[in-house]
Amino acid sequence: MEFAAISPANLSDRDEIFKLYRLSIDAFEKLGIFQWNDEYPSLADLDKSLIAGFTWILRHNGNIIAAVTLDSEQEEQYNDIKWAYASDKVMVIHRLVIHPEYQGKGLAKKMVSFSEEFALKNEYEVIRLDAFIGNPYSQNLYKHMGYHEAIGYCYYHDPGIMCNCFEKRIRL
Repeated sequence: MEFAAISPANLSDRDEIFKLYRLSIDAFEKLGIFQWNDEYPSLADLDKSLIAGFTWILRHNGNIIAAVTLDSEQEEQYNDIKWAYASDKVMVIHRLVIHPEYQGKGLAKKMVSFSEEFALKNEYEVIRLDAFIGNPYSQNLYKHMGYHEAIGYCYYHDPGIMCNCFEKRIRL
């Protein structure tokens, strides 16, 4: 299956990306994975990243089938995490999403590989992210791609979605 190149998203992609989040929430809930909800990801989060130029998309047959946000904004909860790699040049992966019909085809790995290339090109030293501890797919993805699990957990939303944190040094 051939896919278009990963490209920057813009405001005209807003509704399609948000629909992708909603489709993903429904698909994960059917699997018993409750990582996202009506609070997150929000339209406000998406708008902020689109306006700043931080969201990237992958299309197939003209439709958005994957998206990821890449920036240097570390969540407040990251302050309590014991990171292995100290750096002022940290890129964070947020809201990686794959259309449910395209999951299991290596697209998450493709999006993370793109994120790593983007980080190198933009002179970041470390990539960080948090992943819902109850999602075995994301947990396995990051571990298999060489991400180190940091010490500590982040809690989001009510009733408290627990995430562990990963990081990877990409530049010495």
